[in-house]
Amino acid sequence: MSDAKKDEICEKLNQTRATLLDYLQGLEAERWDTAVQSEDAQWTVADIVRHLVSAEKGMIGLIEQFQQGNDPLPADFDLARYNQRSVQKSQELTPADLLAALESNHTRLLQVIDGLSAEDWQKKGRHGSMRILTIEEVCHVIAGHDMTHLADIQKAMSG
Repeated sequence: MSDAKKDEICEKLNQTRATLLDYLQGLEAERWDTAVQSEDAQWTVADIVRHLVSAEKGMIGLIEQFQQGNDPLPADFDLARYNQRSVQKSQELTPADLLAALESNHTRLLQVIDGLSAEDWQKKGRHGSMRILTIEEVCHVIAGHDMTHLADIQKAMSG
């Protein structure tokens, strides 16, 4: 992968994360408890952010495993169960904690990306969706995931 393409991916990740953080930082404290319908689950805004934190951390781990030539997810991985359990396990996190975790994850993601060689970008493995993805595709999934759930939150706030 060229440096220009790598820079383009990092810029996309930076823009989507900045958009998400800007919106979340502008929410009043009581709005974090607003119900949000997202995919097959009804979570609060805080739960959606808990999910984003956990999912991104997991996808960073996948990128690192793919880079090493590993495919760490079992064929019977249950994404819905994983998502539900990860949200339940992080209920003690406050909005401030969640915002800090989003920022920390993003910093870690950029560090991992910085350590990728040109050849690493096309290494593949099983994503939680059960699709086989390249490292490059996982980066695009992370950016899209932020925007999908931000749209869900915005829809709930306007409704």
